[in-house]
Amino acid sequence: MTFKDFFQRYDKTKKRLFGGLSLGNGQSIFPVAESSGMLVSTDAAFKLTAFNAGVRIIAENIASLPKYVKKNTSKGYVDDSNNPIYSVINIKPNAYTNVFNFWKCIVTWIKGWGNAYAIIKRDKEGNVIELYQVHPSCVNVKMINGKKWYRVLQSDPNLAFQNNIYKDENILHFFELSFNGIVGVNPVEYNAISLGKSLATEKFAGEFYKKGGNLKAVLESDGSMGDDQYEKFMRHFNASKDFETPLLEYGIKYKQLAVSPIATQLISSEVLSIEDICRILNIPPHMLAELSHATFSNIEHQTIQFVQYSLRPIVKSIEEELESKLINSQRDKVEIKFSLDGLLRGDTSARSAYYHNAILDGYMSRNEVRELEGLEYKDGLDDMLYPLNTGVVGKTENQE
Repeated sequence: MTFKDFFQRYDKTKKRLFGGLSLGNGQSIFPVAESSGMLVSTDAAFKLTAFNAGVRIIAENIASLPKYVKKNTSKGYVDDSNNPIYSVINIKPNAYTNVFNFWKCIVTWIKGWGNAYAIIKRDKEGNVIELYQVHPSCVNVKMINGKKWYRVLQSDPNLAFQNNIYKDENILHFFELSFNGIVGVNPVEYNAISLGKSLATEKFAGEFYKKGGNLKAVLESDGSMGDDQYEKFMRHFNASKDFETPLLEYGIKYKQLAVSPIATQLISSEVLSIEDICRILNIPPHMLAELSHATFSNIEHQTIQFVQYSLRPIVKSIEEELESKLINSQRDKVEIKFSLDGLLRGDTSARSAYYHNAILDGYMSRNEVRELEGLEYKDGLDDMLYPLNTGVVGKTENQE
């Protein structure tokens, strides 16, 4: 049986095997229906402002990071911008996508679908020349004889040139949480109950405000009414325009009802929805404009934790996949890094103190500091400074 025949047989049986559950490659055949009565899918989750904003914040921050290819020399790791890999990951991944949109798209798929894929195109010498991002719904992953294979089937005819069956070494596959180490789980489907409640809250809020924010009134009567009396009364009652006082007959009383959003716990439910989404995406609440527990003193620390515990694991997984698929045999000589230093620099006072100590302690030059701050190079500032009142224990310095 050829690989093509295998995947065709897999396509015919996957609906029967998996139903509406995850196929394990970041997609599902049908949305998942939860107890909230809402159909939960990734597309539906992105209609929640908190989920949309959270994924966008993570994706845009990682896409904006400086990316380096470094080679190991006798003086340590130095930048290797002449390496073909540098151009692909940091300048132009392919002919129709710029580098920012490429990485933003990749990280969006990781957080929204659980998996992200990119086809590796190489020249005759084996050098990487292009990376083509592929939506997770267009990729099927299977283990065959202990090796991972990918079948790409694009629905867009303009991208049909990508359709093929690829070996593992020709596909970049990024994912976070996984139960088997082969494919990632879809975070939307595995948190469908929580997201379903959020979707139901949004739907209820829309209907609630559409009706003016309250149940306006009820009509009470001590007696009963016949069908003719009822129809006559309702015709006269409905004929009254807004803000006019209707004439009540048959002893009917108009009882005003006012139900505030707080009384129905609508606002509290919306806050809880934001907190749930923050837990799913591992993002501080203040970044989604939920400031009920935020203070000026803890926001800065939460931001640092966001970089350390939210962005860094994603960045590390991306670096490992790039190094394993793009560098191959030179992994001990070349490394790929996404720099998080810019996000950890802190405010002006903190950076000033850090740079001051770095220069005086002699492990950074003044030009290195200027480069970090986006300033131009200056002649004579490459010399390393050190304090004159320090020395090595047990040694004396010769004085001229």
